[in-house]
Amino acid sequence: MNRNMVRKTVAVAATVMLAVAGTMTLAGCSTGEPDHSSAADNPDSTTIRVATQRQPHLFAAYEWSKYVPEGYSVEVVPMANSNDEKDALLSGDVDFALMGVPTVISQASQDGGIKVIAGGADGGSGLMVSSSITTVDQLKGKKIGYVPNSSQEMALRLLLKSAGLNPDSDVQMINIGYSEMSEALARGDIDAFAGAEMGVSLAKLAGANEIDSIYNTQIGKVNIALAASDKVISGNPDLVKIAIAAHKKSTEALSADKAAWKDGVMKQFTFDSDALDKALDNMWLHWDLNDEYQKQCEELAKQMVDIGSIQTAPESSAYLDDQFVK
Repeated sequence: MNRNMVRKTVAVAATVMLAVAGTMTLAGCSTGEPDHSSAADNPDSTTIRVATQRQPHLFAAYEWSKYVPEGYSVEVVPMANSNDEKDALLSGDVDFALMGVPTVISQASQDGGIKVIAGGADGGSGLMVSSSITTVDQLKGKKIGYVPNSSQEMALRLLLKSAGLNPDSDVQMINIGYSEMSEALARGDIDAFAGAEMGVSLAKLAGANEIDSIYNTQIGKVNIALAASDKVISGNPDLVKIAIAAHKKSTEALSADKAAWKDGVMKQFTFDSDALDKALDNMWLHWDLNDEYQKQCEELAKQMVDIGSIQTAPESSAYLDDQFVK
């Protein structure tokens, strides 16, 4: 085993230990405390720290170590949600994060400091309903689970409006975590949910219906992107290029070999095998930031204004920097 492989193996082993411990913050790193030594302050840094979440469409970060140059290592930091990842980017606890685009836009509308620098994963969402519901307009008066300020909430509101329903008065919007949605629907606690994988596929296997594609709105399939802090982007552009190159190769390799993607996810996490098969057919990994994607992000920002999530839609340059993917 050469020196580079040793370094990569050590980094992967540390990542596995973090995942097994269920660590949601950097408190679980080998140092025991958050490391604020951002790569932005150290142009010679050879360690790439990337935050992600325990989801198959955010798995690519676990593959980066295969594609970084000799002498570089990757530390993958699992976190609970995009807000935690945003805070970690701003504090310098991590250098990169696979996270929800709405969180980046929301931050841009306030103090800024982070930007989308590459694509991540489209899709991974669904509008699931109980078996008695067959059309969107039948959701009137029903309880619908959602996560506030998520891309799924924006798409749900657009679908309800297109069916002639007011999301704020014609339905009951129930704030519920993604991991609880499928079971809540099965128990009858809610009548529908606009959620994310794995809940969508678990609900399908349990007999729930998908009455309309949640992607049939102006925001399309926009969901997850790779983000970095402004400090890292300007302070260590060479490391950004290396990270994006590894991200590109990871997403392309996983997309081209779905069996390898599933195998990697199953080794890292614990998911129902049948549900994971369905989930992988409902998500599309990518790294680019093409014009259509950027227009969908702009539409997402407008929808966030409409629902009062943000006061004004920021200019796209405030939340998206595509210089490294051109």
